[in-house]
Amino acid sequence: MSYELRHDEKLGEGLRRICRKQIENAIAIAKGQKETDETPVHQTRKHLKKARAALRLVRKEIGHGLFERQDHSLRDAGRLISDIRDAEVRLQTVRQLQNITQRRGRGLYRELEKMLMLELENFIMAFAEWQTQAVPMLEETKAAIDGWAVNQLSCKQLRRAVQVTYKRGCDALAEARASSSAAKFHEFRTEAKTLGYQLRILRPVNPVVLKTLSGELRSLGDLLGRAHDLSFLDQRLRDENGKAEWQREGHKILAVIEVSAGDLQRGAAELGERFFAERPRDFGARVATWLDDWASGTSPSVAEALVS
Repeated sequence: MSYELRHDEKLGEGLRRICRKQIENAIAIAKGQKETDETPVHQTRKHLKKARAALRLVRKEIGHGLFERQDHSLRDAGRLISDIRDAEVRLQTVRQLQNITQRRGRGLYRELEKMLMLELENFIMAFAEWQTQAVPMLEETKAAIDGWAVNQLSCKQLRRAVQVTYKRGCDALAEARASSSAAKFHEFRTEAKTLGYQLRILRPVNPVVLKTLSGELRSLGDLLGRAHDLSFLDQRLRDENGKAEWQREGHKILAVIEVSAGDLQRGAAELGERFFAERPRDFGARVATWLDDWASGTSPSVAEALVS
């Protein structure tokens, strides 16, 4: 797997390779050189998020200045297509809700769907040349990876970086539970997804446990993602006061959104409490043990071999 550490390379080399590969994938999609199962915009943003997660693992080692430049470049490249992705999400969410309510014998949202489809088409036209801006930014960021001062990156440093991400997840969960706001739950989702990507990178050091932990974070991310998509659609429709049919349909769907988003947030909070129950330093200690065993060449168990 390209998004994992390898035993035949140093930690720093592995993280260089992983981050570089994700940027290369994003560039290939932007240039139309790589087909995707999902929309090109969605897949491009996913590669950029995976690159940023890997970048955060070397934040201290490469220095604040270089980290900020590269992180901002990856973020800004993603923002070039954020309006398109946002429009995709709103349309997909209405279609999902329409399928669910139709099966239950309730009203449809056909005019709302048509309006959101037109809105998406307009954004695609407006940002038709996003590749001409994104590709040079990403090429420059990829080239800078060779300058990372990570040749001596140690297991201890890598453990600390993962522990920091875990703590950020704990803090974001506490803030989300305290406020119950969609914005805070979205921040928690961002931290949980970053940790999930980082644990995927580390998976070879303990395949059994890290596969399980990654699966739990995916389940958590699914709940948070669905809640965010609903809240995002809610924001788009909340201020509509016209008399067009799509606006009337929009107001009907708001009640469904409010109840559903709340249920998803509560479910995500419960899952999050279980996953982030450990103190950050205890989680870090576990990661340290796995990394030390892996670095020392301790033979994997039969169970580890079965899932690797």
